[in-house]
Amino acid sequence: MDQSSHSYGLAGTSEVGAIDRNRPGGSGEPPLPASRCAVALRGGGFTLVELLIATGITVAMVLMLGLMLGSLMSSASHTIERVDAFRDARAALQMMERDLRNLVRTQWNPDPFTNPPPATTLPVTRPAAYFAVDNLYSDPATGNQQLYALVADQTTPLSGDVCAVGYYCRWDPQLHAYSLRRFFRSSADTFSVMQTAGSYAADSVLYVPGASDAVMAAYVWNFSVIAYDANGNVIPTRDANGNPIPYVCDPNATTPNPLPAAVEISFYAMSSQAARTVMSLPSDTPSLWMTSPSPTPPNPYLNLIAPHAYQFRSRINLP
Repeated sequence: MDQSSHSYGLAGTSEVGAIDRNRPGGSGEPPLPASRCAVALRGGGFTLVELLIATGITVAMVLMLGLMLGSLMSSASHTIERVDAFRDARAALQMMERDLRNLVRTQWNPDPFTNPPPATTLPVTRPAAYFAVDNLYSDPATGNQQLYALVADQTTPLSGDVCAVGYYCRWDPQLHAYSLRRFFRSSADTFSVMQTAGSYAADSVLYVPGASDAVMAAYVWNFSVIAYDANGNVIPTRDANGNPIPYVCDPNATTPNPLPAAVEISFYAMSSQAARTVMSLPSDTPSLWMTSPSPTPPNPYLNLIAPHAYQFRSRINLP
């Protein structure tokens, strides 16, 4: 009895637990078609075509992001170069202001600029060209002006030392561009030149610009000096055609010229990045930088220089 009952239980269990593989739910339903089975089997993954499409989209997005990043970095680099160039230009203007405010005048007795002027005047200090708007550097192009002066050097322990300084644009044949230079002669050398100059130290003796003069700012051109008298009238430093003409205080040992009450200094500057396009021209010359904009095409100045040129200007009251 016990054995048959046990066998029956096993048989019952086997029958109830048996699974028909042709039935999806074990409830007697008909088997699934082969196409539906295939869909069910691959429903949890991606086909090769889908992977290739996703990879292509990812690569395209990475390339677009890379191009955007490269453009941003290039723009940032150009901005930094432009800021550096303009910072140097502003620093050069500040140094000019400092030098000219410490200008040392030749003293005359009595004052030759009184009204009416005295019959005779004599220089109290050694006669010299203490202020000169004169082109002492032989510029290969026409248009740039040059400014020179005797100033009290405040950077040395002896604040009363007289030094010769000057500012001008010099052409660089290797860069094919102009740069703003500062001529400087120490107090000891300036005193020695004035001692050996005789009765009058001319501007061509005091100021001798050279290739070793310090570069204040690169890619600077069209250096201009406008002098004003005490009434605000312009003292001529250019002729009717715009060519520079000299104005020297004092022009010789006996006839003084009045020192301008103020000067207005201006020049153009551009960044090194913008200047590379101009310097790459096969026919670039110094006169190309000095050519004024013209609406007549083709004009390299109008197309390559004028859009990137920034003008710096400062008005300085002389002592």
